[in-house]
Amino acid sequence: MANTSLIQFSNALSELVAGARGFLASARSKDGAHVSGVLWMPNVVVASEQALPDESEFEVTVGGVTASARLAGRDEGTNVAVLKLDRDLAGKLPAAAVPTVGALAVALGVGANGPSARLAIVRSVGGAWQSLAGGTIDHRIVLDTYLGTTEEGGPVLGADGAILGITTRGAGRQSLVIPASTVARVVPQLLSAGTIARGWLGVSLHPVALPETLRADQSQRVGLMVMDVAKDGPAAKAGVLAGDILLAVGGAQATRPGKIARQLGADSIGRKIELTLARAGALVTSECVIEARASA
Repeated sequence: MANTSLIQFSNALSELVAGARGFLASARSKDGAHVSGVLWMPNVVVASEQALPDESEFEVTVGGVTASARLAGRDEGTNVAVLKLDRDLAGKLPAAAVPTVGALAVALGVGANGPSARLAIVRSVGGAWQSLAGGTIDHRIVLDTYLGTTEEGGPVLGADGAILGITTRGAGRQSLVIPASTVARVVPQLLSAGTIARGWLGVSLHPVALPETLRADQSQRVGLMVMDVAKDGPAAKAGVLAGDILLAVGGAQATRPGKIARQLGADSIGRKIELTLARAGALVTSECVIEARASA
């Protein structure tokens, strides 16, 4: 005897996927590489920045309709890339929502055989966080599924059809969702400027163990050695030298490069910040003015 509930559930999922064909996008570069995306506006497709090939021109297909597109901007910090189409397409994006833990979600993409769908459970939902590249992402949403290479950047839908955001592959093969609210915030900036400026110190850093004599705070066992200093960058202007060991930035211990990057959001530009360094066995302090550097 057929299980009516399962059939209804299966049919509902199929209808959900079918309804997304009007905004599920595929972006293909000249060399044939393709990624998934979302028709965010009639003439704008968003995709995962880290998955998008380093090209400027693409062929975009949405709902069987193809249009030429050019790269309008990309932001490593939030992992959002924007493609501007040469004409408007008819797809309409559903309303946005933030999921709850345990809710069902459908991650959509475009594979070798056309549209693909993965049923997932929302494993966790956290508050706003900053990526290693310094971008602020409104919620940390983790799914319990894995993504194929070409599926990254596709839309994630809730069971009610609301768009939760776009998929991205995180560390340890985690499948994350860049929330729709983050995408909506970033898209106008990328369309306008092509990049999003964030703070920059102008140094390359590498963690090193600290001898006891260099520990301004005895709880700090690791510092960041300055491997390279960008010419005319903020750190160079503050007198930082290659070989210095960065101990603290703005009073916060400097133990991981990512921790420093998280202090350098857009609101840090123009701000003075104190650097504590170890140089030739002595502690040195310097004041640095954070400058803007456009994201790649």
